[in-house]
Amino acid sequence: MKVGIDLVKISRLSSPSSHFLNRILTEEEHAYYENSSHPSSTLAGIWAAKEAYLKAIQKGLGFLPFKEIMVHHYENEGPSLEVCGEIYPLSISHDGGYAVAVVIIP
Repeated sequence: MKVGIDLVKISRLSSPSSHFLNRILTEEEHAYYENSSHPSSTLAGIWAAKEAYLKAIQKGLGFLPFKEIMVHHYENEGPSLEVCGEIYPLSISHDGGYAVAVVIIP
């Protein structure tokens, strides 16, 4: 089993450029971000989840395009992470100006 964790300061993502958003968010994630009542927190959580996955597989930024790592948010269920058709458990939390994500790869 592999575990990855990442912590992001939410204020770092308070004014993202459209280029940045288009580079890292899938269409589904972008819609979720746009409809969020706390968009900066949402974006920080998604970013943390994607980085946590890369840490779990022990690869750095640029190894895999961010759009190939997808965060799904389901009503009445927690989020999950999908990469190449595989679904992984994911936990995202926000507190004190930070977002943290943990991904588990069995």
